[in-house]
Amino acid sequence: MGAVRPRWVGHALHAEVDIVVGHDETLIGAHAIAVEAEHRLIHDLPRLRSATVHTDPQAVEGFEHHAAPATHR
Repeated sequence: MGAVRPRWVGHALHAEVDIVVGHDETLIGAHAIAVEAEHRLIHDLPRLRSATVHTDPQAVEGFEHHAAPATHR
């Protein structure tokens, strides 16, 4: 599940977006998906001036993608 966090800065809308890509997607593929999502958002939403798109891999049973590294515990 992704998230969208829009906010107004003056008269322009900016957004931070999290999207989920397949867990086996390459880095290059995930980047291309994020660039396409940013492009579509900016062109499809009035007053949206920028979007920062973060990709997360699809969940895999038994693996936590956002777990803190062992050195940070």
